[in-house]
Amino acid sequence: MNATNKVATQLPLQELWNNDGFVAAARERWLSAKDITNLLRNGGAQFVVADVGTSLHWIPISECFDFWKREVQPHLASPESKAALGNYPDSYCYFASEWSRGNLTSPIVVLEKQH
Repeated sequence: MNATNKVATQLPLQELWNNDGFVAAARERWLSAKDITNLLRNGGAQFVVADVGTSLHWIPISECFDFWKREVQPHLASPESKAALGNYPDSYCYFASEWSRGNLTSPIVVLEKQH
């Protein structure tokens, strides 16, 4: 299958892909706001937004901190909770997880959008 035209059909994701094809990565753990803050302090993260019906949106690493402050932080749901969408701006939230891939310098943080 050509990953270029692939869209997310269900959450949680089972695999990752980008314009170059499928990415060999695996979910390691669900993340809290504190976990993400620690990752950012230790050198940044590669954010990837997953929304059913769309392709994965990879945020450039150079934009990770601004994206965290502007978009993710106000919409981040706790991994232990069932999110009440009305409690978040614009009635959507993200569940975050860390994915590992070999010898990456920056961790991948997948943000699965619920709305």
